[in-house]
Amino acid sequence: MLDKVTAQLGLADMTIAVRGEEVARKVLSTHILRDLVGNLRTYTSQRARCLKCGFKPRRPPLEGKCHRCGGKLAATVFKNGVEKYLKVATEMVQRYDVGAYYSQRLELIKEELSETFRPAAEEREQQKLLVGDFA
Repeated sequence: MLDKVTAQLGLADMTIAVRGEEVARKVLSTHILRDLVGNLRTYTSQRARCLKCGFKPRRPPLEGKCHRCGGKLAATVFKNGVEKYLKVATEMVQRYDVGAYYSQRLELIKEELSETFRPAAEEREQQKLLVGDFA
C-alpha cells in the first residue's frame, strides 16, 4: 500500500493536468488519516488470543493464561500495525501544501500515538511511594 501511494503521488507530480496537492489531500482524507485513527481505536480496545488453542476470551483473565488450555495469551493488534502509515503521512504533509487542517490533524494523531505508546520507564518515574512521598 505504501508503494502504491508513493507511485500515485509520483505520477500526479509528473502529470501536468493533475495537482499533486489535491491528490495528497484526497488520499490523506479518505484513507490514511482514517486508517491511523481506526487502528489506534482498535489497539486501545483490542482483545487477547491464546497462542496454543486460539481461544479469544471476552475479557483477558488476570492471571494471563488461557482458561481452556493454560496457554499464553497474546495481543491481537500490535504497535507496528497502528503506525504503519505514519511515515507516509508525515512525508505527504511536509512535501505537499495540503492545508493547515490536515497538518494539525496529523500532529494530533502523532500526539495521541506518543501518549498511547509511552515507554515504560516514564510510567515508572511518575509512580509515587506511599511511605516516602506522602509521609
